[in-house]
Amino acid sequence: MPVSKAQQKAVNKYMAANYDRINLTIPKGQRDIIKAHADSQGESTNAFIGRAITETMERDAGGVQEVPGPGGLSLPPEALKTAQEAAEAAEETVPVFVARAIESRAKLDQRKKPKGGQ
Repeated sequence: MPVSKAQQKAVNKYMAANYDRINLTIPKGQRDIIKAHADSQGESTNAFIGRAITETMERDAGGVQEVPGPGGLSLPPEALKTAQEAAEAAEETVPVFVARAIESRAKLDQRKKPKGGQ
């Protein structure tokens, strides 16, 4: 159904009042790759780009940091520092230490779980 000029004017006014625009120039073919990835994540291209920017800014500001290694692990800086120190003391890599810690915690949680799974 065609949109009236008044309706389009109202949408444009709303968009201008509530959103900023950024023109993005990328190499030919990259748009289709980005769109396919966004679709695979169940989000729009705009939402994916916004999320990518936000996550990168958080990481750059010292928010969530990646632990090197297969699979990668996102930890806040203070948790990463604690894990690195504990792994060093245990003479393990951070991924090995974290995996062991998770397994230990999961076993403890299972012991605390009441019979019947509730």
